[in-house]
Amino acid sequence: MKNSLKVYRAQLTVLGPVFIGNGAELSKKEYIFLNGRKTAGIIDMKKFYSLVSKKGLRRQFEDFMLDSRSRLSLGNWIREYEIRNQEVKSCLDYVIDSGDTVIQRGTPVHIMECIKDPYGMPYIPGSSIKGMLRTVLLNGGIASSPEEFLRARESVIRTVENPPFKINRKQFLAAERNMVEETQFYTLTRNEKRRGDAVNDMLAGMIVSDSEPLEMKDMVLCQKIERHTDGTEKRMNLLRECIRPGTKIHFDITMERNICPVQKENILSSIERFNEVYYDCFLSKFRGMDRPLSGQVYLGGGAGFVSKTFIYPLLGERQGLKTTMGIFQATKVPREHKHNRDLEYGVSPHIVKCTRYQGQCLEMGKCRLEIS
Repeated sequence: MKNSLKVYRAQLTVLGPVFIGNGAELSKKEYIFLNGRKTAGIIDMKKFYSLVSKKGLRRQFEDFMLDSRSRLSLGNWIREYEIRNQEVKSCLDYVIDSGDTVIQRGTPVHIMECIKDPYGMPYIPGSSIKGMLRTVLLNGGIASSPEEFLRARESVIRTVENPPFKINRKQFLAAERNMVEETQFYTLTRNEKRRGDAVNDMLAGMIVSDSEPLEMKDMVLCQKIERHTDGTEKRMNLLRECIRPGTKIHFDITMERNICPVQKENILSSIERFNEVYYDCFLSKFRGMDRPLSGQVYLGGGAGFVSKTFIYPLLGERQGLKTTMGIFQATKVPREHKHNRDLEYGVSPHIVKCTRYQGQCLEMGKCRLEIS
């Protein structure tokens, strides 16, 4: 068994902030801005509740927390009751750089938390990295051998043009994705009677470790920004705890070669094939956006629809545009997103998800992958 294992050491260099969420959000009542809004302090609520109780403010604090109509932030409440900075700082769980965020005072803004290990250190789960690699290999395979995916291509177009009456957004086109993945990955013969059984998936032989732990100094708050085709930007009232650009993320990829024949060259070549499609069909439609670098991948939340799906590699630019619009319509994406105008913009979706960091507009989740 040992001789069948190949272990690769891999590194991701963060080029655009990476967000891997833990599913939790912090409201304006759970954090405060510090140092002239240069940093944000996340409150340890047990410690803070103990502090206000000792100061005889327990009832006032409970009323504040339970008042869903109040637009008052925790920082405002602290100033109102004249709690000293040193007392508040003793109740902080951690502090994070607030980066280039621009928030109007009084605006309710939530912070989406990143995933952390039991010691409170940020990291990237191996499952997130493997999901990214799976998408890379899938899209690279489609781009290099489109003739093998004609049946799936026809099925996607047919389903989007004639969607079922009732649609589960998460399950829409699931059958077509299974069809595509079966063609690309289901090469084992563990279940010869049903090729589509998950036991036949060769990527069962790809094991990706969690990343080495990062530190809170590697993190920065990033504001969600929608960049339009003409280069204009719209800032959203949503912040994310992100891994800052320049950070190096290290992890291992183990291939059990008698199950998974994928080598590092397959991964890297798949990246280049997909990036050509990604730029030609999508990113080139946006003013000021650069062609992807060698080894460039997209990881985590906020990276955008096109980087996570197989639609453009499978269908090409013109049909991909039409079908993506159809997907948004069939899954009833809210009208305020204006996907009915995507044809007018010449690209769907007609925004690219970005953020601002040190004055630069950067795509969310953009990294450079190196494998040794």
